[in-house]
Amino acid sequence: MNDVATMEALDLSVIRNILRSMINEHWSVSEALDEYDVPEELRDEYEERISKCFID
Repeated sequence: MNDVATMEALDLSVIRNILRSMINEHWSVSEALDEYDVPEELRDEYEERISKCFID
């Protein structure tokens, strides 16, 4: 697996864990991002990806 694919897989794994924690711990997105120490420069990207997991 190349570096880009590895990073994408890691990102998706973190997002899955964040979603699980949001449900189990009743965390908001920002609380989950804080708990998983997501860097500030990546938070917008993570928030966008997480929002795509929910139906309007």
